[in-house]
Amino acid sequence: MRQILIIVLLSLGMTSGFSQTFTARVLDADSGEPIPYATVAVAPDRGTITNEEGYFSLDLPAVTQPILVSCMGFETLEVPVGELSESSVIELQPAPINLNEVYLDNRIPKAEEIIREVHNNLSRNYPESDSPYQFFYRETSYMNFDQLDMELEKNSDLKRDELENARRELQEFGDFIAESRAIKFLDFNGQFQFQQDTSLLRVERATELLDARKDFTMENLQERAQDIILSHLDSTKTYKVKTGMFKVEDSLSMGDEFSEQDGMDSLNVSYLNNMIADVAGMSRMKEGKRLFDFLDMDAYRYEFLEPTYFDGHYVYAVSFRPRKRQAKFQGTLYIDASTYAVLKSDYRYAKGRQGEKVNLKLLLGVKYVEHMDRGTLIFKQNPEGKYYPYYIQKEYGNYFYLHRNLKFIENGPASKKVQFDFLLEGGLRQKESLLMSPAGTSQTSLASLEGPEKIPVQKLEQYEPTIWQDTQIIAPLEEMKNFRVEK
Repeated sequence: MRQILIIVLLSLGMTSGFSQTFTARVLDADSGEPIPYATVAVAPDRGTITNEEGYFSLDLPAVTQPILVSCMGFETLEVPVGELSESSVIELQPAPINLNEVYLDNRIPKAEEIIREVHNNLSRNYPESDSPYQFFYRETSYMNFDQLDMELEKNSDLKRDELENARRELQEFGDFIAESRAIKFLDFNGQFQFQQDTSLLRVERATELLDARKDFTMENLQERAQDIILSHLDSTKTYKVKTGMFKVEDSLSMGDEFSEQDGMDSLNVSYLNNMIADVAGMSRMKEGKRLFDFLDMDAYRYEFLEPTYFDGHYVYAVSFRPRKRQAKFQGTLYIDASTYAVLKSDYRYAKGRQGEKVNLKLLLGVKYVEHMDRGTLIFKQNPEGKYYPYYIQKEYGNYFYLHRNLKFIENGPASKKVQFDFLLEGGLRQKESLLMSPAGTSQTSLASLEGPEKIPVQKLEQYEPTIWQDTQIIAPLEEMKNFRVEK
């Protein structure tokens, strides 16, 4: 049986005069690969989890008891606080599986029997009412472009030198976009609670890490291309924009100023609430929610894979795949062998399956395909024996195509026109990570809280760990720690 090492790496640094942050990494000593999603507990309802690179971070002054490190297939390890600053290597031993203990009746259970027991024990394992949670959320967005063509028609009503200058600027803009690595990080934390058909959210802090020059939404790109063209038109006149089959009559005047806010900006709380509700909602054991749908025995086929071990409990690993056409996912459910609670689920699109697809390429110049949807859900048991969502990661991606023929028509008797062809093709990938723990706040106090409709977002040019000190967070990946806004 192979040995697994948890290697505590990196430095213990003073992030402020009163806070000392410890960063560690969990690695497989045999392969050298990081171990993601290992649970690091500093109290029954407090802790963190290793990220995809195996890193986790803790504020040492806030840790008073030994930490517990656990992951699927290994014995839970208790590490005294004092050893965190003295030992660089801690071994985590694999947990031996005693099949006689797992199979109480000396037979391998059928997968369908296990899923049926999960259904029978839902009310016992999961709370009927939704309690408030303390959370930390991170969204990482990536955008790439396979094709970006912007062409001014030769017969456009522009002077020759203006036409050439506009073409040159559009070409430079297109080259910049093609070479750019567009990425955005949004972090925020606070308290969240489901309530009947709605949800409540209180945000404590929010930060955004983004190079503003690389804010490449499709709408933003089209507007920036339009601005280049407008800068070469007569600044004393106004213009209407007509695009494809749609008539958009916004008065675009060259005298208008488009100012950008520096430092602090804001986001609608309702927007953030919808984001949290969408991710957290996947774990709810209710009809129509993602995890609950994976337990639909009419829609999915199941196969018993193997027994394993997690945090002192024997676990059944059961795979699932589509039985019916409307089922889209495949993956693995890890189910406690004694309580029949789902402890973890990994999922992704099954072969040949995809999400929403819109193909109006010929009619409206638009195509959209959701081709990636995968993730992980992890549960923890509270002191009352109920299971709550502890960590959720959702990653999805899509392909998009947008083709527009734009006409800038002068407002006036002459109605002079400038024609512009805009074609954009590429992909968007987005990853959402949510770390949750019971908030210890009564439903009344959270429900009665009336916060502002918008909350400030601190704009950063590089990752600042001191902003989140004394906060339970998800350790940033290297790409986030190394991100810098180009000057």
